[in-house]
Amino acid sequence: MTRELSRKKNLLIVIGAICLVLLGGFLVTMQTQISVKTQEESTRENVLQIQPLVDGAYATAEQHRVSYDEVYKSKAASAAYMANKDERFTYTDAQMKRLAAQMDVTNVLVVDKDGNTVAKAKPTAADFTLVRYNQLRTVFDTGEPSEAFEVIIGDNTNRYYGARIDADRQIVIEHDPAELHQIQKDISSWESMLGNVKVGLNGYTFAVSSQDYTVLYHPDEAMIGQDSLNAGLDVENLEDGFYGWMTLNGQKLFCGVKNLDAYNAYAICAVPEAELIASRNITVGIVLFIFFVVITVIIAYALLVLREQEKEGVKEENSRTYGHLIYNRGLGRKLGTLCIVGALFVLLVSFYMQTLFSLSLRSISNNRLVEDVQETFAENEEEVELLTSQYNRRYLNKAQVAADIMSRNPQLQTRAELEQLSQVLGVEFIMLFDNEGKETLSNSSYVNFQISDNPEDQSYPFGKLLQGAEYVIQEMMPDEISGKNHQYIGVMMQDTQGEADGFLQISVYPEKLEEALASTRIDVVLDGIKASAGGFAFSVDKETKTFSWYPQEKMIGKDALAYGMTENQFRDGYSNYITVDNQKYYGSGMEMESDYIYVVTPEKRMNQTRLPLALASTAASVIFLAVIFLLLTLSRAKKAVAGAEQAATGESPMIDVKMPDGRVGKTEAASSRWANTSIKWDEKTPEQQISSILKGLMSILALFICVSVLFKDRFFGGDSIFLYIIEGKWERGVNVFALTGCIMIICVISVIVMIFREILRMLSKTFGARGETVCRMLRSFTKYISFIAMLYYCFALIGVDTKTLLASAGILSLVIGLGAKTLVSDILAGLFIIFEGEFRVGDIVTIGDWRGTVQEIGVRTTKIMDPGQNVKIISNSSVSGVINMTRKNSYASCDIGIEYGESLERVEAILAKELPNIKKRLPAIKEGPFYKGVVSLGDNSVNIRIVTQCAEGDRAQLGRDLNREMKLLCDKYDINIPFPQVVLNEPREYQQATEWEKRRADAFNEAQKELSKEVKEESGEKS
Repeated sequence: MTRELSRKKNLLIVIGAICLVLLGGFLVTMQTQISVKTQEESTRENVLQIQPLVDGAYATAEQHRVSYDEVYKSKAASAAYMANKDERFTYTDAQMKRLAAQMDVTNVLVVDKDGNTVAKAKPTAADFTLVRYNQLRTVFDTGEPSEAFEVIIGDNTNRYYGARIDADRQIVIEHDPAELHQIQKDISSWESMLGNVKVGLNGYTFAVSSQDYTVLYHPDEAMIGQDSLNAGLDVENLEDGFYGWMTLNGQKLFCGVKNLDAYNAYAICAVPEAELIASRNITVGIVLFIFFVVITVIIAYALLVLREQEKEGVKEENSRTYGHLIYNRGLGRKLGTLCIVGALFVLLVSFYMQTLFSLSLRSISNNRLVEDVQETFAENEEEVELLTSQYNRRYLNKAQVAADIMSRNPQLQTRAELEQLSQVLGVEFIMLFDNEGKETLSNSSYVNFQISDNPEDQSYPFGKLLQGAEYVIQEMMPDEISGKNHQYIGVMMQDTQGEADGFLQISVYPEKLEEALASTRIDVVLDGIKASAGGFAFSVDKETKTFSWYPQEKMIGKDALAYGMTENQFRDGYSNYITVDNQKYYGSGMEMESDYIYVVTPEKRMNQTRLPLALASTAASVIFLAVIFLLLTLSRAKKAVAGAEQAATGESPMIDVKMPDGRVGKTEAASSRWANTSIKWDEKTPEQQISSILKGLMSILALFICVSVLFKDRFFGGDSIFLYIIEGKWERGVNVFALTGCIMIICVISVIVMIFREILRMLSKTFGARGETVCRMLRSFTKYISFIAMLYYCFALIGVDTKTLLASAGILSLVIGLGAKTLVSDILAGLFIIFEGEFRVGDIVTIGDWRGTVQEIGVRTTKIMDPGQNVKIISNSSVSGVINMTRKNSYASCDIGIEYGESLERVEAILAKELPNIKKRLPAIKEGPFYKGVVSLGDNSVNIRIVTQCAEGDRAQLGRDLNREMKLLCDKYDINIPFPQVVLNEPREYQQATEWEKRRADAFNEAQKELSKEVKEESGEKS
């Protein structure tokens, strides 16, 4: 390498490194901006749902509180009713204990107007004479039960309800509100409200007090109660609508702030910077690696070509001068092609990576939302069960109170009293039944009602009360007569002797329960699911395949199949594209008891940034490649100096072959293709050297991917996109995940096979011929097995049922064997020809009696052209007995005969002097010509042989040229080449007869001469 080329190499390395750094900075900046912008849109959507979420939670909590208080107010009112109506009611502690147990409350007291305790179920720390209990005394003025309130004394918290008995006394219920507090906590605590607001993959939502800036809620419990300003928050950023970076407890977060004025708090949606950096760095890293490969290949190839040009000499016709610069046209054409291909490759990889990460992030996010929906429904089932149980228990207690009053006071069994008691208890109506199940009294519109004996009827379960059951609670259902939702609860009654005396039934209009359970309905739950990038949730009924809920009300009840969905999408764990009403979404689904639930994101919103970023990356790459291209193809003007021709140092494994389009290319000689050695670096062409460099770089990438796959648990966290792909959590099919999975599988298998084959190669050198035979066979076997394994796994990743495919292989083979035997044989033979490398395009081969150059190796046929430009098409299955003459060098020879009288030493001296000159005149000669000595001693000549090495394609013509040169050489030095002669051996008698005939002929000739002479003389005399 010359000094100038060395300087250019160093300059290009520096320029390449600078381009790599600049492109990296550009990609990092642009990717960060796009990631932040995308995250801001996603965070904004999360922030917008916080206010309705908090308002709804507080409304639901308030609804539960009102319902809870109404139940206990009615209990206080029913106790006051008993005090007024029950003749056996006494103001004693024993009576109060009985009431407390019957009503399932902590304590029941009778308190006079001045706050003095008249009777109690158990001692109390409350002093009702104090002002804090004035709320209880409102009953004497209004006549209505008092509003509930709480009093905390020491470690005890009690909730109080009062109802007037008369002008001087009231019933007071003192109850522990732990159940209410738990319900409130489950609904309206900051943890319950913000804990399920997901932001990004690892983000979260926390709350800060707007009064003292303490942390009200944070996923890390250690942070709760801390001063957020001391933890790093900037008070200037705590304003409604702020979107930007914050620091909390040393962690940098991208945040969105919502000011909840009504609740004196800020809700902050936060995503860790590490999450944005992780996706950005992987995308930028892979694109940079590809760009690094591209510029490495371009620079290395250019330097190798320039070095070859230096060896062969600079050709003026291959350059063009511009002032003081020379443009290398030959190199420019090659580098231009490489630059275009490299830029397209950068575009493809960048677009691919953007698509992969966009879909992966969305798929992971949607899957998490689906899991959240599933958890929500599971929690709702528990909540429904709990609320229903609490509701039933409370109303059962009302029915039991009513049954006790009616049993102890038969005189109250009148319609008017039932009406009054219904109002006190807060139920729709009360019905009394005798021991035969016939209605005896009711304040409803139903008369002469009879419990049915038909199990299909609504009233049938209450027959259990006639058989000794203490109570029956029927689930909420539409009434058979009115059609409105009702709930019926029946309790057995007893007479004064304690014997069964029919039963009492109350009818409840369960609007409070319906309101309490409203938040658990599927439409309410799905309406609350807000996926980022405009995503939403919907459901499809399993039986009818109709939309049971959809954000657009017009879609509810419509056939999902008719609106674009497919049968394949109706299953648990689906994760792929979904089309609904001509709109394409990317979604995840799950199967519930009666519905399929889907969380989807519009494709347009999801992929709107991938093309601009890919184009920007490519544009920057093109600029840097253009700079490198100009540096490589332009040089300072100087006089062209021919390079010294290098003498051949031996046979090279690389030979020239003529390609179908007329180009002359280099290929590895057939004799070295199957050798267990590698070609030396200096013997390779620049193209092959670049191919080796590219293989090395791709091997490094494949090795990295292989190690990452094999040790995924160490390299990737639970939220990693690559772990999501490796573990196959995506939908099988032809998609970007399947492509990525196939690439990973190919890398893993290729690296393992490469290591195994290298071990076999080393072993083959260690053992003898038998060991090398076995190792070579195993290497070939490993190649085919690995290829089949890669096909198998790749088919599985794209959704092909490989087990069924294998199971049906026998039937398929039979069908193919009967109908397409020749076709399959041709295809398989073609694959084996390519895999084994028996011959390649451009090789000169002999197949059967046909010799020519390989023009094409197709799927079914191989095309060979002979020197007369005739093309023979041979079926691949018919290719056998191949002689590949594209060896290292072929031999062209010339045999020449010299007279026996010629000096052999003189001829050999002439050949030693002239043979080198023949090589100069015949450029097709690779090595030689060589004098190989006397071939044979002929009948009339001594035959000597001249041999030279050449390419197989030049062998025939070079043989003719050698014959010409040797004839000219013999003429120049008067070396006699004998004519062909025939020597006959005859018997003696035949020889004697021949001699006599000869003498007779001679005598005859002499006589003729004499006669002619005499005739001439006579003619002359007459004249």
